[in-house]
Amino acid sequence: MTFRVLDLFSGAGGLSLGLEMNTNFKTVVATDFFKSSLNTLKKNMPHTEIVFGDILNKNIKRRIIDESKKQKVNMVVGGPPCQGFSNKGKKLGLQDPRNFLFLEYLDIVKELKPEIFIIENVKALTTASNGYFINEIQTRFSNLGYLVSYKVLKASDYGVPQNRERTFIIGSKTISFNFDTLKKANKIITIREAISDLCFLNSGDGVTPTDYINEPQSLYQKNLRSGSQKLFNHTATKHSKIALKKLSLIPPEKGKEFLPKELLGNQKFKTTWGRLEWNNVSPTIDTRFDTPSNGKNSHPELNRAITPREAARIQSFPDNFEFLGSKTEICRQIGNAVPPLLARAVADGLELQYTKKRSFENKRCKIYCDDAYNKIHELCRAGIIVDHIITDPPYNISQDNNFSTMKSAKRNGINFGGWDKNFDLIGWIKNYEKILNKNGSIIIFCSYRFISEIISALEKSGLIVKDILEWRKSNPMPRNINRRYVQDTEFAIWSVRKNAKWVFNKPDNEPYLRSQFIAPVVAGRERTKHPTQKSLTVMEQIIKIHTNPGETILDPFMGSGTTGVAALRHSRNFIGVELDNNYFDLCLKRLSEIKTDNTILRYSH
Repeated sequence: MTFRVLDLFSGAGGLSLGLEMNTNFKTVVATDFFKSSLNTLKKNMPHTEIVFGDILNKNIKRRIIDESKKQKVNMVVGGPPCQGFSNKGKKLGLQDPRNFLFLEYLDIVKELKPEIFIIENVKALTTASNGYFINEIQTRFSNLGYLVSYKVLKASDYGVPQNRERTFIIGSKTISFNFDTLKKANKIITIREAISDLCFLNSGDGVTPTDYINEPQSLYQKNLRSGSQKLFNHTATKHSKIALKKLSLIPPEKGKEFLPKELLGNQKFKTTWGRLEWNNVSPTIDTRFDTPSNGKNSHPELNRAITPREAARIQSFPDNFEFLGSKTEICRQIGNAVPPLLARAVADGLELQYTKKRSFENKRCKIYCDDAYNKIHELCRAGIIVDHIITDPPYNISQDNNFSTMKSAKRNGINFGGWDKNFDLIGWIKNYEKILNKNGSIIIFCSYRFISEIISALEKSGLIVKDILEWRKSNPMPRNINRRYVQDTEFAIWSVRKNAKWVFNKPDNEPYLRSQFIAPVVAGRERTKHPTQKSLTVMEQIIKIHTNPGETILDPFMGSGTTGVAALRHSRNFIGVELDNNYFDLCLKRLSEIKTDNTILRYSH
């Protein structure tokens, strides 16, 4: 899918530039209140149509909307200023006059109806007034039909040599964006890696453009210099004599603690007059990085503040991106920009979730390759209601093997892999309970270690636990037999809604039923590559007792697909979700082999 972007409050275009580092994104319209910022954007992204002016002006706003429709915009991005997001501003909420620009953003999204929108804003947005504002934003966009996700992202996690943290809010009409899919950098990029090749100007030196003097000294420098024949915006501020004196007294990578008391001045912050550290990242680059008294933005060893080009490097702009305007305008453009490499990570994440999204379905079965924690939002919006949830989620019990028994069997012991580690055992329950039929039931397989914890979560979600089911293995596989009992039992918790007329199909020829199912460990032809596969015999018995033909069973952690196989074999409908691509393919293969009304599973993106 190709995304055609409208960049509101675009500034110099850092967000757009980063998005366009992924070829599926193209910024076709950009607008800003500052002419010099748009001049910079147009210089570097000449294919973009620009609209200069105040978005509060009705004529300007109309031009933005008309041009966006003409350019077939299907994605809106931007960072609307939100000065009213504070405890003082809570009384008026989004109607606070200082938040009018945000409301204009909202209104444009409402009219253009893009597939995706992105809002980038200050870190504090997520916590201001105990979450009041972020909740209000979510509600406003949810009412427009968007699935909204947000997270604070740290730029240094994505290859930017800067400790910049910003809130990203992403809304989509079709997916619930999972920020955990964003690919982080393999390592932290330091100031040395970012700007060491530019270490040759003193205060007041430099012209633009100029030639490179030094060869690139890191892969980061080599990448940012790619395609640039000249060095732009590498000009040093001409500092006053008193400023130069102060800087001369501060050793490399140190701060104002080395200044005599009479030279400290009136600055209240500890970081003023601080030098950057070669082997660390920079603090947040702001709009006054050219002023040593502003903060920790002086060169690690030279007696000057960093240059616009050095600041642009720290922001991850490539060297061939030329900034236009006065010194003050250029500093504002760089300091206010979204780091392009951070924006690229978001673009890559969107591409992954849109293009790799897979689903298969027929009249009685729908399965999704997706994250269950995100998929629930799409199921809710689609109005899906299920009769039963029967699932075998990760047990969160894996650990590195520390015993040597049963070597001949080549067993993995209790180390099932990364998917079984650090799993949130109970967080999913409250959301999935929302799509459960009023007479529905939830059956969750789990480790004996977490039975009470899961029961507590079910009860907090308004369900009543009726019993603990046991799968007693007739042929258990012992380990450490000289030091512990054989582990021959797995457990499942059966719960129902309050006041539900729950299903319990006791066979007529049985006087009563025990909550115990006896079956062997999965082996032979039934065995798959999934390490915690459940017995088909057990799942079929549970489904026959606790569900009726024609009812819909949901398994949000499908694994090997045994619940789905049992459901389809006994004339139930099935919805399944599985995050792992390999296990999803396994589920697809097993479910495809089952005839359901002479239909086969159909693939779709």
